[in-house]
Amino acid sequence: MDISTRLSDGGFPAWPLPLDATCAEFARSIARALCREFRLPRDVTCDVTLIASELATNALLHAYRTTPSGGGRPEMWAYLRRHAGPEIVFKVFDPVVWKGPPRRPPQSPPTDSTGGRGLHLVDALTAEHGGRWGVHPTRGRLGASPALGKAVFFTVPLPVPLAAPVPERAPRLPPVRPRPWSRRRSAERIQALLAARGLRAHLSCDGSLRQERGAWQVWVREEWISYRLLDGEGVRLPASDVIEVVERIVRHAEERTTVCSL
Repeated sequence: MDISTRLSDGGFPAWPLPLDATCAEFARSIARALCREFRLPRDVTCDVTLIASELATNALLHAYRTTPSGGGRPEMWAYLRRHAGPEIVFKVFDPVVWKGPPRRPPQSPPTDSTGGRGLHLVDALTAEHGGRWGVHPTRGRLGASPALGKAVFFTVPLPVPLAAPVPERAPRLPPVRPRPWSRRRSAERIQALLAARGLRAHLSCDGSLRQERGAWQVWVREEWISYRLLDGEGVRLPASDVIEVVERIVRHAEERTTVCSL
């Protein structure tokens, strides 16, 4: 399991969310720490922590507690994505079967309503800061075996160029590029991250990975990583977006499973 918590170093941390009243505050503390890593403004940090709190609460109250026991538990993940501009990607996983593409809330709840505002709030705050949110099928990352379910995600754009985070009292340094990984190391990391989610692939000597049944293939090069899904066009991402490639492949695998089961 990849347990590094520094996103700027390529970390892909995963946290089990508490199954009690401390769930929301735990999610807020994670979001607050990650915003601090990149020195985001106070207003952005405040809104990010609020979004994380809402999604964690939804995962606990409306997903986990309404499903049979033994199917996994809520989790929170985060990673850095660069291909469309640097941004933090937050994801809250719950072990509830995905039921198709999401629909935006059709209308705001009545003014005297005591609930129903969570996703409206998420929608408004992510848009205010130039981010996005959505939901997709995926597999969990914690536990003895990956639970099937879905992830609600939101993104937080970072300043360009992205500078390496520095300690509070350290002098500011010039922006730096992410540390390069060797082709082989990147390919091995993709293979390991996929295997941890129950998706096994063959690693070739040229740095390419192929799923046993040919559902997808990945090519790793010094400056970029490309992948091709079954009956789809090839997609090329920066070499630093290893985690994004993994997340897309897992999502694709679960979307195919959902379609085949309908």
